Amino acid sequence: MSILMIAVYAVSALTALLALYYTAKDLAADFVLLGACALVLLVWLLETGALALRDLGGGTVGDPVTLYGYLLTGAVLPIAGIWLGVGERTRWGSAAILAVAVTMLVLQLRLPQIWAGGFA
Repeated sequence: MSILMIAVYAVSALTALLALYYTAKDLAADFVLLGACALVLLVWLLETGALALRDLGGGTVGDPVTLYGYLLTGAVLPIAGIWLGVGERTRWGSAAILAVAVTMLVLQLRLPQIWAGGFA
């Protein structure tokens, strides 16, 4: 398992826990939670770059359309979560970031299954 995979797992899980706390305490998303969501995006983009470079180097195994669909979805979701967190100043903005963080965990769990060549 690569360092970037572990980083995505860790940052997404910590962001999900933080967003769960904010949602349970009826708090709107602040700079801490929005920054955590931005950190999820940054780590995902680093992993996306590494996987894209490996794919360009001839490491394609499986369907590249599915791979890039997952990578694009993972890049758009945190942006949408930040947008909702800023726009919705109630607990539901925090709940949106919670949904984004959990979805990012699931996307990361599925990536090695759909593209095993990138993680060997």
